[in-house]
Amino acid sequence: MTGLQKNRALVRAALFLAIAAIAQAVRLLLPLPPIISMLLIGTVVNLCLCFAVWGCGLMYAGMICLLLPLFAFMQGHLPILPMVAVVFLGNLVFCLVAQQKKRWKQYVFAPLLKAVTLWSCTGIVCNLFRLPQQLKMMLQVSMGIPQWTTALFGVAAAALLWKRLRASGIV
Repeated sequence: MTGLQKNRALVRAALFLAIAAIAQAVRLLLPLPPIISMLLIGTVVNLCLCFAVWGCGLMYAGMICLLLPLFAFMQGHLPILPMVAVVFLGNLVFCLVAQQKKRWKQYVFAPLLKAVTLWSCTGIVCNLFRLPQQLKMMLQVSMGIPQWTTALFGVAAAALLWKRLRASGIV
């Protein structure tokens, strides 16, 4: 990568991180119903992760994968610190699969593997830290189907937008 390409990737990554972080902060500003909030914010975050891996590379996308759950923890959206590692791993798995060139793999495997990773690692963390059964159940439910849904919507929206951005010469 040349210096110009590195600078361009860094600026894009910063932009995608800012958009995703602002989307996460919307929870604090707008009193949306929880399901709408989760679907909207999760879709935007996953869209930004796709854009980061496609437009900046895996290294910058990985940094975003780490920073976003840290922000969520600081905002009070993750109940315990070890969940930062769980969400980081789920996001990283999502990015690793989303970087595949075949679109069907992005649509099928990226959301599925993210949801499975989040669900299973949440169970491990809850058992490891002996969290109450009700909290474990609530966390695992929120890390299952809702995460798969937002990841699927995020990949689909990113693919549509990326195609338009490429056609217009922006990316």
